[in-house]
Amino acid sequence: MARRMFKRARNGTLVATMYEQEVELLAMTARDMVAIVEEPPDGDVRDRLYPRAYLDPTEEKAQGEYDALVHDDLVQARRTALEVVVAGLEGVEPNRRGMVEISLSAEDEMQWLTAVNDARLVIGTALGVTEEGDTDYEPNDPRFEYGVLYGWLTQVHFELVTLLLDEIGEAGTDDPRLESPGGPTGPGELPGNAPGGAPDDEPGRDDG
Repeated sequence: MARRMFKRARNGTLVATMYEQEVELLAMTARDMVAIVEEPPDGDVRDRLYPRAYLDPTEEKAQGEYDALVHDDLVQARRTALEVVVAGLEGVEPNRRGMVEISLSAEDEMQWLTAVNDARLVIGTALGVTEEGDTDYEPNDPRFEYGVLYGWLTQVHFELVTLLLDEIGEAGTDDPRLESPGGPTGPGELPGNAPGGAPDDEPGRDDG
C-alpha cells in the first residue's frame, strides 16, 4: 500500500508524515518562494501570481487603484502561508523509521494548501507547464530537477486537497483553495494531473 502523506488523527489533528529529505526540500522551497511572491519577476510568473483584474489595457487607472487596494494584502497572505510552512518544519526530528510527523492546526492546513499551490504555480509557470503537457524531462535536460520538484509538489497538493474535500463531502465549499486538483485550470491555478499526481490509495482517517 502506498504511503499516505496526510492523515487525520483521532483527536482531529491533521498529521503530515514525511521523509526527512522531503522536509528539507519543502522547507527550502518555501524559503525560496518568499522572495518570489514578494518581488516576482516580470512576465508570466508575476501575471499568474497576481493576475490583472482589468484585461482591457485602457483600464490602467482602474488597475492601479485595484492594486493599491489589494496587492499588499495578497503578498502578505502568500508570505504568511510560506512562513507558516517553514516554521512548522524547523527543528523537527525523524523517528526511528526516518519519518517526520508534523501536526497541523486547522489554520495551518489552509496555509500549507496555499503555500504548496503557490510553489507549484511559480515552478510550473517557469517550466511552461500546460494542461496537455507534462514534466517528464530527460535527466540531462536542465529542467529535470524542477520537473521532479513540480511533480512532487503536485502530489502533496493533490493528497491534501483530496483529503479535505472528502471530509467536506457533498456540502461543498466556496474556498478556491479547495478546487478539485484534477479540475479545469483557472486563474492562479495549474493542472493538478501532472506527473506524480494521484497517490495509489485515497487519503483517509487514521484509525490507528
